[in-house]
Amino acid sequence: MTDAYKIPDARTPDVWERLAAAGEPIFLYGTGNGADKIIDEFERRGIRAAGVFASDGFVRDRTFRGFHVRSYGDVCRDNGSFAVALAFGASRADVLDSIARIASERTLLCPDVPAFGSLVFDNAYYAANYDRFAALSARLADDESRRVLARLLEYKLSGDIDKLFDCGVDDPALGVVDYDKIGVYVDLGAYTGDTVKSAVLKMKNLRRVYAFEPEARAYKKLSLLADSISTPVIKTYNAAAWDESRPVEFVAASGRGSSADARGHKDARRTVVDAAALDDVDDIARDSVDYIKFDVEGAEARALRGASGIITRSRPILCVSVYHRTGDLLDIPELIDELIPNRRFYLRRERGLPAWGIDLFVV
Repeated sequence: MTDAYKIPDARTPDVWERLAAAGEPIFLYGTGNGADKIIDEFERRGIRAAGVFASDGFVRDRTFRGFHVRSYGDVCRDNGSFAVALAFGASRADVLDSIARIASERTLLCPDVPAFGSLVFDNAYYAANYDRFAALSARLADDESRRVLARLLEYKLSGDIDKLFDCGVDDPALGVVDYDKIGVYVDLGAYTGDTVKSAVLKMKNLRRVYAFEPEARAYKKLSLLADSISTPVIKTYNAAAWDESRPVEFVAASGRGSSADARGHKDARRTVVDAAALDDVDDIARDSVDYIKFDVEGAEARALRGASGIITRSRPILCVSVYHRTGDLLDIPELIDELIPNRRFYLRRERGLPAWGIDLFVV
């Protein structure tokens, strides 16, 4: 295996060690749930944060975790040398360019913290699971998948954003999925309908769409979109994808952070929503499904178990998010091998920061 596809050595200094050894003040760039988790990890590891800043032009008079939120320009003016810990996500080209500019001026590291759960990726976790990562690399179906995995692991250990810039694309499915062969599409985690709309534009022979979204406000927008499209037929469900059909506690966070399995969110309101195992939905169970997208904010494993009958019978292509929890990158491929063995695995990643948008395509 060439170095381009080789996963990092089992004992590699991680981003937390690099930050702890930094000989300059460390400022967090960004606020929100990710910054909360990074500061929590700083405190656990004895790393001191010097302050928090936001992008110039996006600064309001507020505090975050005891720090007055400043602008990058103000921090530069009042400090000499300092390091930056990136603490928010971005996919817009102009924001990525701005982050890259700051990285060219300062030491900028982007700690990898999970969207859900408390398990953090560090060199202890990596060393303990090195053999599993090596097995996953060997299990992947093509060299590009192995290259993406290698870059992801290098980033998760080092915090270097250039590793992520080197493995992100605009459409992860290109080269893996033949859009023209998809007639029936199931979207688990349809949010406001952006992925449904994209599928309608790309899948020229699409006949039926089944779209699930549990969060009430997002579901309302999804329903409006579905009503505005005459072809294909779009059926919507105000429900969370799960391993059984019953009411479940639901955590409603900002944006896409809502989940029926969102332990650890601090800025969330809790309610109860309907959950559905896909195998229990009669219309879908009777249909011949070609493609299922699982992007259900940390509940992917449960949703896969709840759809195992349909997956076994229809043999659809699966697109499964494997980034919400630290263990997803290993646990979900192993679960799929258990539920439906002998499928081909392709790993791709959507452009953006941090290591979000990681998709496992099961063909």
